[in-house]
Amino acid sequence: FPNGTLVIENVERMSDEATYTCVAKNSQGYTAKGTLEVQVMVPFNPGDTALVNCVATKGDLPLDISWTFSSETIDSTLQRDITTMSLNPRASVLTINSVSANHQGNYTCIVQNAAGRAEYAATLVVNDTSLSDNDMMQPIPPRWIIEPTDKAFAQGSDAKV
Repeated sequence: FPNGTLVIENVERMSDEATYTCVAKNSQGYTAKGTLEVQVMVPFNPGDTALVNCVATKGDLPLDISWTFSSETIDSTLQRDITTMSLNPRASVLTINSVSANHQGNYTCIVQNAAGRAEYAATLVVNDTSLSDNDMMQPIPPRWIIEPTDKAFAQGSDAKV
């Protein structure tokens, strides 16, 4: 657009996730620059496996890497559906083998050493697979409450079924 607006329609992770830079220049030749990182969040479906890596590229060892879910510390010994594992002194992975709606929320990786602490948070989104309006409008086939049986009647007599 002439006003400098960038619109990305039908966002896709592989082609649109990137760092974008906007450069503005006025008639006097002055420029200003702004940078924006676009992250495309792809929702998980129930039953999917979710893996989240946390890597501390800088900082003095030893590092303590821990995870929280909605501000509560994740303890893999108590939560069998969520596991955390140290990959090396600088990396940890959080795994959810079968994602469900109750896993939706904010996960935070916390890295600490003697000098300080750093955190990174991400939100896990799970697709809603509850019945939609279209599902409720599907035709339902008829069924017998009481199965019919053969009956014999004399010709000309009254019959009750």
